Amino acid sequence: MGNSSSTQTIAEEADEILYPTMLTTSVNFHHVNAGPQDPYTKLHQLLRANHATFAVLYNDRRFHNHVPHALGSAYMLGASAQQLVDLYEHITADLEEWKEDTPAEVTADDWRNFYGQREYQRGYRDYFDDEVVDASYDWKKIVNKYLLADETTLLNGLFGGLAHPLIHTAYAYELNSAEIATEALTLAATNYPPYTHLIELYLQNYDGLKSPQAVKYWEKDPLVLLKDIRDAPELDSISIEKCNNLDVAHIAEEFEEQIVGYFFRLDTSDLDAAIYRLFHTSSLLLTATHNTGNYQFDFVLVHTLTAAHATHVLGSRLADKHKVSIVAELWLFIILAYICAQRPAVHESRVRNYDAILEENRNWQFLSELALSGKMKFNEHYLKAIRALKTLYEMCPDPEQKDLYLLEGALFANEAKGFIFGTRAADSKCTLDSKLLTRADLATRRLVEETGRQDRKQLVVEHNVRIL
Repeated sequence: MGNSSSTQTIAEEADEILYPTMLTTSVNFHHVNAGPQDPYTKLHQLLRANHATFAVLYNDRRFHNHVPHALGSAYMLGASAQQLVDLYEHITADLEEWKEDTPAEVTADDWRNFYGQREYQRGYRDYFDDEVVDASYDWKKIVNKYLLADETTLLNGLFGGLAHPLIHTAYAYELNSAEIATEALTLAATNYPPYTHLIELYLQNYDGLKSPQAVKYWEKDPLVLLKDIRDAPELDSISIEKCNNLDVAHIAEEFEEQIVGYFFRLDTSDLDAAIYRLFHTSSLLLTATHNTGNYQFDFVLVHTLTAAHATHVLGSRLADKHKVSIVAELWLFIILAYICAQRPAVHESRVRNYDAILEENRNWQFLSELALSGKMKFNEHYLKAIRALKTLYEMCPDPEQKDLYLLEGALFANEAKGFIFGTRAADSKCTLDSKLLTRADLATRRLVEETGRQDRKQLVVEHNVRIL
């Protein structure tokens, strides 16, 4: 698994067996409709209301509508119908109703022509809605058509927009929702990133990467490769401005050669095993990168966890020829997100040593109730992350690893008070651009903590953070 001496600070070695077991790949979907106040019935009423009323992008089309993520996570954690209603009312208070028209109608002849153009969100939403109607409401047929049918589909761009299209697509399947499905396709088209050529390059070379000559350079453990990225001096010139602005496109363009070197080295010969390792890695990126005793969680890195969860959900439904694409997308997204988060060190021991929750409360019933009733109960990213950690716990048969995921859930559920953009002054691996030393040194290198939805929006606007 690579040079073990280089992994101690990032992987804690765990008896030199970081991944002793495989994550079960099957994902079960089960719903019971028991009446108008049944949570599942209320969930779908709210999802339909959101779809008809609120745009998928808002605040100058920089932010994403997270209603399906929040409601879906809360539902899966055991929320009541009233809790779902309360959550919906809180989240939608910040959203924008459908008002703007599309610059032009999106049609079957030109739907590929507006990739990455967010002003076409209404046009794409209407187009994909019509497609579902024309397919006699077989929304899965439409998703397959636009994600899987040919080489010019949207599949390779699901990781754009902080992977929200990928996450949205997974919730469509988990909740069996046509509304979420067409929103996911809309996000995939409007958030299509300018660096999908890296995915295409990977797919073109995938068979060659499995050759004996190439395999000897592979590394099974993503944490080892992230440690290499952290230590790479050629990446030290990336400015804090680019990191804090989530300027993924420019980072990918400027450092493409270096990024490809790490991107191509991950062992993906067993795609299901790779998904598990990436899921495991992303959980530690969220929960094990804080400074000792200072529980701060990175806004970008939480998306790697929820994207990994989504990849797990979709991976169980895809043939290998399509699964390799989303695995590659997830790994590239993790690399870019890690760079934007200023390449923090990962200390698994800070999770394993966490003891602020009583032993009798270290169970998912307590943690789920805490998530649904605590101070962060209306924060969609908080709910999604806890639900993802719970899934990781449930799908892992190894007791030692299960203990780790339960501790991660306990730490995050109990300590999260918001999210920060870019993080750790002491651990920063970016170049501090002197011209950016404003607003009290960017509040200690833009240590922007989310204390509430309105606060977050204002802070993001003040600091010109672009949610790509």
